[in-house]
Amino acid sequence: LRLGGVMSELLRVAALIDLPRSAQSGGHVKCWERLAAAAAEGVLPLDLTVYFSGERREESLGPHARIRQLPPVFSTAELKFLPYVPDHTDLAPYHPALARELAQHDVIHTTDGFFAFARTAERVSRRHGIPLVTSFHTDTPSYTRIFTRQTIERLLGDGALGRWLIDVYRWPERQERKMQARLVAHVGACRAALVTRAEDHALAESVLGAAGVRHLRLGVDRAMFGPHRRDREGVERDYGVPPQRLVALFVGRLDVGKNIYTLIEAMERLIGEGLPLHLIAAGIGPAAADLRQRLGDHVSVPGFVQPDELARLYASVDVLALASEVEIRSMAGVEALTSGCPVLVSEKSGVAELFDHTPAMRTVASGADNWTAALRDFAADAARRDHMRTVAAAYGRERLANWQEVLKEDLFAVWARAARDRVA
Repeated sequence: LRLGGVMSELLRVAALIDLPRSAQSGGHVKCWERLAAAAAEGVLPLDLTVYFSGERREESLGPHARIRQLPPVFSTAELKFLPYVPDHTDLAPYHPALARELAQHDVIHTTDGFFAFARTAERVSRRHGIPLVTSFHTDTPSYTRIFTRQTIERLLGDGALGRWLIDVYRWPERQERKMQARLVAHVGACRAALVTRAEDHALAESVLGAAGVRHLRLGVDRAMFGPHRRDREGVERDYGVPPQRLVALFVGRLDVGKNIYTLIEAMERLIGEGLPLHLIAAGIGPAAADLRQRLGDHVSVPGFVQPDELARLYASVDVLALASEVEIRSMAGVEALTSGCPVLVSEKSGVAELFDHTPAMRTVASGADNWTAALRDFAADAARRDHMRTVAAAYGRERLANWQEVLKEDLFAVWARAARDRVA
């Protein structure tokens, strides 16, 4: 590769994830941890540094792959008045320490268009002529609307001012539009965008043209996830599930953003009807107490669950319930299908489209009424459950990529092209 007039054997890429990294991190963080691990195998002419926000440290994964953490300049953790923030990020308009490091790379890859890392990347790209590439991982504008509304309701209650801000001034929707405009501006600063959803493809193409947009898949570790991890008796024993119950699994943050309360209401109704249902809610968040209070001994709330244990759960439960209506990608969906686990998924989220509407997934319209009906029908049809499980396992074997394939075919090809275009 000839980069900046100098021959280099390796393409130096910086990937920016403006989130803290921990064992409890969600799919956005886990995705890039696994891509960094794939890069460490050294099969590509690539030197990859993945940046996270957090206490300063570096973890070397190999000679040409590493994870670096940089302290935030102004974290949302400083905003003590906020009642709940799913993931803290850096609100500063510029990160000087990151800027100094980015100048040494050939390509900069952002994974949002809103916060300190992405804004710093724009400035460094303009100053040094380093190509900027982005990928869509989180529907931040929609989450902004949801949590702005929740913050108003918790701070102001059901008073006149709160109702005026929500119903008349429509402050949550205004904030959503503001974030959407910022995203469009960021995409405009990039050479290419990698997307998953059709609506994100349309947005990116409207800014960059068709040639500037590529599809980004999620990978999966088949050694960890698969039907071979099934252990129904062990899961019933370890999670306190009585035999003969139909077990649904929820994976993710236990909060309003993931639509957990719709699932709680549907389960509560069906348990009241006498259906032998049980929910395992794998995650942390403010809804944990409500889950226990409303579902009683029909729910297990183990908190954060390690990936290896999640693999056992996916392969052992009867269904994964993806109730969230705001999703760009779905690591849980990929891992569940690979494990041979049927999936009930929100129709509004668009996740089923990402998996070609496989019969292993059944879409559910919005609202507790629809989720109640979907779970009731699923519980009543053993033949359909068996068919969905068979189709899921086949889809996982035949259609899903591993992380090395995602890195090579989806990401590296785009990075190399951006670098070549810079030289040309």
